[in-house]
Amino acid sequence: MVDRGHLGTMPLGTERDDDSYLDFVEGVRIFNQAQVSSVVAQKSAEAIAEYEARTGEKVATIEKIREVLDPVPVVATRNRLSRTSQEMMWEKVIETYRKREPELLRELEIADRSGPGSVEYDPNFKHPDYFAKVEFHIQPGNYHADPLAGYIYHYGTKVFFTGRNNNDDVQRSAVMSSPLPKDGIVRRVLDQACSVGQSTTAWKERFPQAEVWGIDAGAPMVRYAHKRAVDMGLDVHFAQRLAEDCKFPDNYFDVVYAFIMYHEVPQHIMKAIIRETHRVLRPGGVYIIVDFPTRGPNGKASNPASDYFRDFDTHDNGEPYASDFVYSDFHGELRKVFSEVIENYEGAKTFLPMRVCYK
Repeated sequence: MVDRGHLGTMPLGTERDDDSYLDFVEGVRIFNQAQVSSVVAQKSAEAIAEYEARTGEKVATIEKIREVLDPVPVVATRNRLSRTSQEMMWEKVIETYRKREPELLRELEIADRSGPGSVEYDPNFKHPDYFAKVEFHIQPGNYHADPLAGYIYHYGTKVFFTGRNNNDDVQRSAVMSSPLPKDGIVRRVLDQACSVGQSTTAWKERFPQAEVWGIDAGAPMVRYAHKRAVDMGLDVHFAQRLAEDCKFPDNYFDVVYAFIMYHEVPQHIMKAIIRETHRVLRPGGVYIIVDFPTRGPNGKASNPASDYFRDFDTHDNGEPYASDFVYSDFHGELRKVFSEVIENYEGAKTFLPMRVCYK
């Protein structure tokens, strides 16, 4: 097999036909988002209004919302396109990298022993059930069972972001617009649940002299993240660790960062991560969180259809904890331990809200 080069830091598919197929899948995703979903919003609102006018009953529970919206043809089309395009993407990404699996595994083995930076992982690592028993985003094998999971996930994000993140633009924009500790001192940075390290390397680019760590529960993820950082010539450290038990000393970091992590963990783990973060963050340090908006356990959506589509992701796209997070008292939990919490940081350049917490 011939190495066809990279798109940004991501290895291209093994054959041109594979990339062409995935370009088509990306196009399906764009069509579903830009064309189908706009019609879905209108037809969903009409279906809910018609039901409530006809029955005199409010569409309030998720069960009732499903009953009303599932039969709407354009809603069913949107759901089928969402699920099928995701399945098509993973199938082809896995197929294209599997064609040269021995070569890619050798790359990881060489990078394990290379610098700059470092990587640590444990073949006997005990994965918690909330992580090990879920295939997040329906990625086969999740982030730990397939040794090529890092490669696979990286290509998956290219399709997910429909070409808008080919050079880590989403992560770089968020990191570069993140606030700093009020004293401006940044010596050490921790990126929680770093996946393939796109935010981790962005922090190193922003603060070249800082000690930057990325941690993740999946060994294939931190191995690939390290290889990617080595290829970029960046001195970053990666470790297979849990955000709720990260093993670092008290008051160690100036900045801790969490990018789309919290909606992927159950509520008791969410609370444990908040406490652990407070422990390892120094006084005056800043905790930056980019994730879904939340509205508390009694909050209501402005449109019931938004609950329906969050529920779809929870049950049909490997996001089992996402709905619970949206309805959690996330901000209340943050305020229990942090001296100042900004719910929506106005200077952020992100596609989701940025919370900022000071210790």
